[in-house]
Amino acid sequence: MKKVLFIMDRVTHYNREMLTQLEPKLRSEGYEIHLFSGEVPEGATGRVGIKSRTIHNETKYRYREWRVGSYIFREQIGLKRKIAMLKPDLVVMGCFPGSMAIWRWLSLKKKVGYKAVSWLCGYEFNPGRIKDMFLRKFIPMFDYHLAYHSNAEKYALAYGAHARHITIIHNTINESGIKSLPKGDAREYIQSIYPAIDGKKVLLYVGAVLKEKRLPVIFKALDRLNRKNLVFVLVGDGPYMPEIRRQCQGREDVILTGKIIDGVGPYFDAADCFVLPGTGGLAINEAMAHGLPIVSGYADGSADDLVQNGKNGYRLYDNTSAEIAEKISAVLDDPGKALRFGEKSRALITGRLSFDRFIDRICDGICKADAII
Repeated sequence: MKKVLFIMDRVTHYNREMLTQLEPKLRSEGYEIHLFSGEVPEGATGRVGIKSRTIHNETKYRYREWRVGSYIFREQIGLKRKIAMLKPDLVVMGCFPGSMAIWRWLSLKKKVGYKAVSWLCGYEFNPGRIKDMFLRKFIPMFDYHLAYHSNAEKYALAYGAHARHITIIHNTINESGIKSLPKGDAREYIQSIYPAIDGKKVLLYVGAVLKEKRLPVIFKALDRLNRKNLVFVLVGDGPYMPEIRRQCQGREDVILTGKIIDGVGPYFDAADCFVLPGTGGLAINEAMAHGLPIVSGYADGSADDLVQNGKNGYRLYDNTSAEIAEKISAVLDDPGKALRFGEKSRALITGRLSFDRFIDRICDGICKADAII
């Protein structure tokens, strides 16, 4: 069997299901999947990986991560040697031009004899002319690209990738594993924990609490709306949480739950609208699986595929507090529209954007990458 190696600095709870589903699927296509995953650093917050083994052929490695301003630096220890020892046929890796490790792994291609496949989000936190120069050299070094969404495909093409060497995979979660509660039951459960939601519309955010999520703009939108019957529930934790707590001090229209993974479903089911003003992506998928209307900015680029403006929610283009307030009002003030939006969200995420089709697209992309001469 040919060997397909996935390299991940962290395996999140949603990555785990993808990898466990891919393992038998790729085996049926003649590929043995391997995973090199980073150990979870002590004291990590925000996007924290799981510690347990994910698939049969998994090897842990040590890595360090630190932030300087808006930049994140990573060091993967001993991974180049591990790749050379495994001798994979294909290596699927994140597409991070600022990682010297990935440049080193790409330099191993000819020596080890593997094809490099990017796991491509196509979102740049720090764009600029110098980075553009690096990307025009970096992107063509990959043999193939598994693009998160249609904007990631455009990103790859802009930096020199060939159209025939890209598969849009529509990165998602397993919506079939989501069990929804009736809204009344979910509200009763959440209200037993947070009585403040009684009789109020619930605006929801779920995800890591990072500066780039732009959560304070929601507080400004709430101030504009000035509604006594509206509460914003923020589910998550991360490095930016101390600042969020400071800004929310004394507010009665904001509930901070902290991080919840197991048991987060009722929060979606109790909500009336999901909002994401900054970066992100998969939380939109989960909200759609729970049948929620979506109000979202560009996210990580995926919102253009997930949020059909005026059909299952609204896209934010100015991303100001005024625009967010306007779109939230448009959803909450029309219950019939909100219901239609939620039904459309659910139909999209169980249809062409489903998890099963996501897995099929990954396998198809890997087979196409392997076939490149």
